[in-house]
Amino acid sequence: MKTWFVFIGLLVSGQLAAQGYLQEGLLFSRTSTPGTARTVGAGNAFGSVGADMGSLSVNPAGIGLYRATDMSVTPAITIANNEALFNGSTKNQKSTRVSLNQAGIVFTKLFKQNNSSQFSFNSTRLQSFSFAVNYQRQSAFSRRQNFEGYNPNNSAMDVYAYYLNATQQPLSTDYYPVELLMAYKAYMLNYDSTSGNYYSGIPSRVSQSGQVNKRGGIDQVDFTLGGNLNDKFYFGAGLGIGILTYFDNSYFEEFPFSDTATSWNGYTLQTNLRTTGVGVNARFGFIYRPASWVRVGLAYQIPTFYTVTETYSASLNAGYDTAYFSFLAEANPLTYRFRTPMKGTFSTSFYIKQHGFFSVDYEFLNFGVTRYIFGSNYKYFIKSINDDARSAYTFGHNLRVGFEGAYKTLRVRTGYTYQSTPYKKDNQLKGFTEDRHSASIGLGYRGQRFYADAAYVFGFTKDVMYPYADFEVKNTLNTHTVLLTLGWRISRDNTTKPARKAKQAPPVDKSY
Repeated sequence: MKTWFVFIGLLVSGQLAAQGYLQEGLLFSRTSTPGTARTVGAGNAFGSVGADMGSLSVNPAGIGLYRATDMSVTPAITIANNEALFNGSTKNQKSTRVSLNQAGIVFTKLFKQNNSSQFSFNSTRLQSFSFAVNYQRQSAFSRRQNFEGYNPNNSAMDVYAYYLNATQQPLSTDYYPVELLMAYKAYMLNYDSTSGNYYSGIPSRVSQSGQVNKRGGIDQVDFTLGGNLNDKFYFGAGLGIGILTYFDNSYFEEFPFSDTATSWNGYTLQTNLRTTGVGVNARFGFIYRPASWVRVGLAYQIPTFYTVTETYSASLNAGYDTAYFSFLAEANPLTYRFRTPMKGTFSTSFYIKQHGFFSVDYEFLNFGVTRYIFGSNYKYFIKSINDDARSAYTFGHNLRVGFEGAYKTLRVRTGYTYQSTPYKKDNQLKGFTEDRHSASIGLGYRGQRFYADAAYVFGFTKDVMYPYADFEVKNTLNTHTVLLTLGWRISRDNTTKPARKAKQAPPVDKSY
């Protein structure tokens, strides 16, 4: 027996659907390690360093430190390994991703003073002004997770039955996930008219396995402008256009134990989610240099406001000794709005003459203020999602430290980045809290016009995934990323040459 059953409509299912939106909202709100090979090699701690394309999405005031028109491009390759622990069994899954991490150009206009090209601390005139257009990958979602194990306690059908009995709503997609309705049509969920309760129609002792394959990312195009006042105060503002693409193709299957006497032979559930959207944000910042050996920076980014469209489909295949069921469910496209948290960044950097610098960035955001807006027809459902975000998520603290050493045209770099868990203590699973760590090293060459940088970054995090209810898949993710930046200065100022009639050349910032 083979049956095709098509559901058309919005897939809204109370707490089960809300959990999915919560996880997606967190995914879309956390950025990874964008930038050029120079910024990544120094831990992305460039909020007060500037003069690099990778710094502009952190603090747009970094554009004020440019001395020349400049262009650069950064390809990258990432190798990831996900180790999944599921009910005592471990499975590894590797993946490789090649991407364009950054590409952009900055146009710089220098202003002369006192009939010379010298920059002076005493001038009240604007000394330079720059405008940049830069593409940058803000987040990468690519990840593969495989898991398998034996469960002697329950199956997903037991959880579905418990949920049906606890909620007691009409059996439709207005209240429940479409997967649950397909399971009912396949007789894996049954109804006892005497007791008025649902119960599982398959054994509780099952063999389970699954795979999650995620792709996509957030690509942002930044428009930044800013300038330099007195070689002491640098300012900038930027507008970002974010392009969101997210694909989640997953399957989950259950089969009876080999020693289980049953006519049920197992089922496979496959789901496909496609999410696309466009968002906009703005950033403002400044950098102040009280002395030649130190800089401090402050930047603020307003929330990113996305308009998102998603499509969803699911299929279920279930087999018995005497019957076979196959269902297909498709949902109409759903459009909604989503808002990420704002960000505040404080930065400082210290310079050893022309021999290098040490820098620190601290970034602050509140994951609990992520918001979904679906429209008045779903106000109770959306209130549930937003309330759950407030109760589950907390403030995020991101720390970045970096070092760059210089010898003639050569550069060496190292850095470290830490992103704290977004979860409140009561919502954390010990040892799998989604803290993110990354350590990096880098090398660079700085010629008169051409420059090249390379970086390697190792990323590490431990998180948890729930195939159903509170049944856990514990993941350990390691990533290895190599970046290469090639750049070219189209023009260059001559601030290193003393003025012809000046008795003494004024101080010049040569960190660029």
